[in-house]
Amino acid sequence: MASGIRKRLGGPIYAVADQCIYSASQLLLSFALARALSPSDFGIASAFLAIVSFQYILHTAVVHEPLLIKRHYADRSAAWWSWALVLAVSLAGFLAWQFTSFPGSLRWAGVALIVGYEIFWLFRSVLLVGRRYLVLCISGILISIGYVAVLIGLKPATWTQALLWIAVIQLPFALLIARTLKSVIAPLPAPADAQALTVKEAASYGWKASLSQLMSWIMTGGAILLLGSSADSVQGGLLKIYITFLLPMQYVLLALGYYILPKLAASWNSEGRRDAFHLFIKFVIFGFMVAEIGGVLLGLLGPYLVVLAFGKNYGGMDFSPFFYAPAIFGLTMCLRTGFRAAARPGALLWCSIFGALVFAACMLVAKPPISYIQTINAMTLGFACMAAMMIGWLFVIMRGPRAAAQVR
Repeated sequence: MASGIRKRLGGPIYAVADQCIYSASQLLLSFALARALSPSDFGIASAFLAIVSFQYILHTAVVHEPLLIKRHYADRSAAWWSWALVLAVSLAGFLAWQFTSFPGSLRWAGVALIVGYEIFWLFRSVLLVGRRYLVLCISGILISIGYVAVLIGLKPATWTQALLWIAVIQLPFALLIARTLKSVIAPLPAPADAQALTVKEAASYGWKASLSQLMSWIMTGGAILLLGSSADSVQGGLLKIYITFLLPMQYVLLALGYYILPKLAASWNSEGRRDAFHLFIKFVIFGFMVAEIGGVLLGLLGPYLVVLAFGKNYGGMDFSPFFYAPAIFGLTMCLRTGFRAAARPGALLWCSIFGALVFAACMLVAKPPISYIQTINAMTLGFACMAAMMIGWLFVIMRGPRAAAQVR
């Protein structure tokens, strides 16, 4: 019996452990950047990292989620073309922002950062499909050591040098991708009922899922980009710190959501859909409670933690939104898993558009100069409206007729 319990709990525990380590690596990156750079340079670096968060949306939608559902690519070329698509769109988005916000010479640090992060995320996606959590945990620890050693040890003088060093320490993961690529290629000869992932399926699912994630990015990374590119770039850094404190909760809920996603996707439109719904509802309630508890703790301890982690320059931050905002944010994170399991990226897109429109309306009526607190309040209301619409739509999906489960 003990071995059975260990088997049931072991997978989720290892998945959460990996995401906690990965979350810690991103937290250490923010801490090290804030201490190594001036507040103004930190705000600009945060704007560049917001571009990377946009890239992560594309990677998750086109590569990570479809691969978790199907488990294999149809062939090696399907993998390369899917990955190249993410990289090409990410670079195009970066160049568009580069020439509008930073006219003049091309900031090669941004290009290097995008390539480096895509290599690192591909490595993580391939290993997560195979549930090789030990290797993932070790890689997370190594990348954390690299961030601290480079940014604190070498003390880059400018944000450009800092971003280049961040990119460099992620390049070695390309070798590990080459060694593990065969684990996500459909074995030959393929079983008769095999449904391996093709480029067309990845792109079809990906454009809807990425657009829905883009709506959320507008309220988070996009807001950091907006404030970091403004005359008062310090506000962008303050918003970056706020969102950084949300990362641990986000990654824990993502880990649990992705862990149960294959099971939910297989059962959502089958005879076992009732059990799938029960599991999903338990996950949503659990995630909401964890987010609220974490938010209250951050609201109480935040003023002390921010000085400890980021330095005295940020000691005057207002942490009152943490008492309610993380719970709403966590709720939307959990509800997304239901749409993914039901293969309804289109429905998720409409819910996300509604939340983004509410956020945009709040920002338009806000009195300039726009502060990070105004942005946080607008972001919270946008996510609350999104969550309300998601709950209503999921209720319709649950009560509706069964459909064939597929990535579309």
